[in-house]
Amino acid sequence: MAAQGEADIAEVLGGARKRNAFQQNWLLWKRRPLGLMGLILCAILVFLATTADLWSFLAANAAGYEGTQPYKYALSATAQLVPPDGANWLGGDRYGRDLFTRIIYGAQISLYVGFAVALGAGSIAGILGVTSAYFGGKADLIGQRIVDVLQAFPGLILAMAIVAILQTFSIEATIIAISVPTLPRMVRVVRSQALSVVSTDYVLAGRTIGAGHARLIFRYIMPNSMAPWIIVVTGQLGSAITTEASLSFLGLGVPEPYPSWGGMLNANALDFAELAPHVIIYPGIALSLAVFGFNVFGDALRDVLDPRLRGR
Repeated sequence: MAAQGEADIAEVLGGARKRNAFQQNWLLWKRRPLGLMGLILCAILVFLATTADLWSFLAANAAGYEGTQPYKYALSATAQLVPPDGANWLGGDRYGRDLFTRIIYGAQISLYVGFAVALGAGSIAGILGVTSAYFGGKADLIGQRIVDVLQAFPGLILAMAIVAILQTFSIEATIIAISVPTLPRMVRVVRSQALSVVSTDYVLAGRTIGAGHARLIFRYIMPNSMAPWIIVVTGQLGSAITTEASLSFLGLGVPEPYPSWGGMLNANALDFAELAPHVIIYPGIALSLAVFGFNVFGDALRDVLDPRLRGR
């Protein structure tokens, strides 16, 4: 009976601790309404992107479209630059394509590029930053000088140069072009955290008992350097989306006929700004809300994960 009573007390205390942790996290987020707003915007964006086929089907039915070509590519002479109405919910572009459908599918491309850059470059930066801090010496010196050289170039200029070197316009080339300028800052952030972890007692104890390099890096150092990594990866999502839109705006990113927000805002669309302002306004709003959402969510996530900022 006593053992059962102790088990019941432990279960109650464990549940209370879980509730307290949830309540504490909720209070942390509640004090940051912009962060919650950013999280909601990101969730809406992901929902719209993952259900783009459904929205395209509904928009095609509203317009009475019966063609075999995907609706996001369908051309219509009667829908060229038409204002928003019941058939074209956000109007038509200069080729008569449905702007609403293309914006929804543009969210897919923006999220794909953003997550590919953030996670791909973030993973590489995490490994490089941790190994650079762990081994130190000449490897660290040479690695950081390479980082300095990359960081000396403006990100967009370097991305444009990489696109020119690759000599191809595709989603994959865009991801590579955006990832390279993203690496230096992420490597620096991870390395600075890893430097403080390398000198801790448990890492020194691991060295003493003969733990190998791989075990020390992946078991002890990398897991304890994840908080700033998560923050910088989240922050790079908005930056990657902006850079992709900039490259597409300049004609160096995602090529036509793929629906890209930057492509919708390119120089040709500017020619119709006065005649049909909706061709610029709605893609611009979508891009602004996406970047705003990821940026403020990343800032709030930094405040929540950093104990030094929790009391603010």
